[in-house]
Amino acid sequence: MLVIFQSKIVINFILIISIIVVSILSINWHHEMFLLHRTEKALKLENEKINALNRQLLMEYSEIQSGVSVYQKSKDELMMHVPNETDIQEVSI
Repeated sequence: MLVIFQSKIVINFILIISIIVVSILSINWHHEMFLLHRTEKALKLENEKINALNRQLLMEYSEIQSGVSVYQKSKDELMMHVPNETDIQEVSI
């Protein structure tokens, strides 16, 4: 009878210790997931800022290229030239 009682105590002790270890590991895992989520959120925000800046720069570059192409086309195909200061002063409204 005493041997059975001692074996039950040992089994219960092992179960309690394993439950405590699993609980500690679960808490640690949840904390790691929280840290990972916070890092992911910060990186996502930084990525959105970079994408917005990239879109803005691409738009500005497109506008500049569009202006340059219009200027070159007006010079080459339409034979337009930049007015001189004397030409501007002569025109009156």
